[in-house]
Amino acid sequence: MSGLAKWVMKKRLNAIIGVMVFGLIPMMFWLAAAILGLVVLRQGVKEGIPVLVWGCLPALVLWIIQGDATALMVLFNVMLLGCLLRSTTSWSWVLLAGSFLAVFNTLFQPILMADVLDMAVTLVQKVLLSEDVESPDRELIFSQAVVAISIFQVVIAIVSLFLARKWQAGLYNPGGLRTEFHQLRLPIAFSLVLGGMVLIGESLGGSFSVFSQAAIPALVLPGLALIHGVLAKKEIGVVGLIAFYLVGFFVLNVYFANILVMLCVIDSFVDIRSRIRGKASNSSDSE
Repeated sequence: MSGLAKWVMKKRLNAIIGVMVFGLIPMMFWLAAAILGLVVLRQGVKEGIPVLVWGCLPALVLWIIQGDATALMVLFNVMLLGCLLRSTTSWSWVLLAGSFLAVFNTLFQPILMADVLDMAVTLVQKVLLSEDVESPDRELIFSQAVVAISIFQVVIAIVSLFLARKWQAGLYNPGGLRTEFHQLRLPIAFSLVLGGMVLIGESLGGSFSVFSQAAIPALVLPGLALIHGVLAKKEIGVVGLIAFYLVGFFVLNVYFANILVMLCVIDSFVDIRSRIRGKASNSSDSE
């Protein structure tokens, strides 16, 4: 994909063509969003706005025809988060803002995607009936679908922004994204805010559950970054990462995310990576 990134950055027209083409291809809107993110990160908001405007045209067509505004929302989310990342150069701010953005977007989903949400609710009810499971109230399923779609859109936007940052690092700062990810650590204040969102959502429930569900991804990602950073510091390599994910998904299973959240919060307070000595320093000390 580095070739695509180079071509996009040659001139604005290339970026516009790329965003429009991938915006029209089904399920490829994330790549269009990544192109927009690259333009915003490298050239700023002024260059990003024309790309966003033209990129929204295919997304608007899909919304009008199919009633699915996901591509449109992802583009706007990438624009906002990309501007934030460019100004702060901090993924912590992006994750925190993404959590609040997911909560905010739930206000628009019933308006923008009413038909898609109704279809999703009907499908869920049919599946539950076919499995002889008592179906919850339709309004409850509808609200959960709204939350799930809002969080999905923000997560895809952050993934697209990661891809854009990877392209930017590959073109202008090789290895930059790897270093940023390995050093990703939430400040204590951010962990407390996100932890408060989880507490509010879990204790109050109902419509407030969106707060906890939106905060979880922002706490899981720094937990993953911590593990990646520690393994890189110890020079364990790909084998260690594969073993970590196999244990996480197949052994820890449902507790995997909870453990990552706990590691993220602990790391905010004690900075685990700074307390772990790298393999190279250990070798020099033993000589």
